[in-house]
Amino acid sequence: MNKKLKFIVTIAWILFSRSYDAYCTFRHTPDLAKEANPLVTIVGIDSWSTLLIILGMLTIYIIYTYYLSVFKTFSLLPSEKNYSFSNIIAYIYLGTKASWTSIFYKFPKDINRFNHYMGHFMSRCLVYAGFVSTAMWILINNTNFYKSIHSPILVYGILIIGTIYICYLCNKSFYKKYLLETQGEKQD
Repeated sequence: MNKKLKFIVTIAWILFSRSYDAYCTFRHTPDLAKEANPLVTIVGIDSWSTLLIILGMLTIYIIYTYYLSVFKTFSLLPSEKNYSFSNIIAYIYLGTKASWTSIFYKFPKDINRFNHYMGHFMSRCLVYAGFVSTAMWILINNTNFYKSIHSPILVYGILIIGTIYICYLCNKSFYKKYLLETQGEKQD
């Protein structure tokens, strides 16, 4: 699939799945009393318009960064040799050699790097979240068995585990590309 078609399909899925999730959530809890989104349960947002504006802005940002990562050239990888997988994870995000754990407490100095990083990683995570939320709503609306096991812990557990796995796979893909570019060999 060429990158333009892939971009269009990905964006269409993100917009559809986010809209479907908002529509079903509104039908299920018009007053947000049963909403499990942390913006509602932790931050305390109690207005649909505020929630949709925030989620809409975040979605637009992810689409913009995805556009950058697909159509604008920016290398997230170092040109130096001898980086470990841990170093690559940090370098992709920060632009400097560090341990992978530094991504939890450091921020990249280059906003362009940050945007490209988000385009590569968050777009994949939003696609995955769309599959999870769409499946969840189809099961809630069409089955009885799922309603008895549905819980925020189950859904967020699936989202968190899947997102960690997606980020791992994406980092692994970058690492393999790095090895090919710097050492001319593919390693697992």
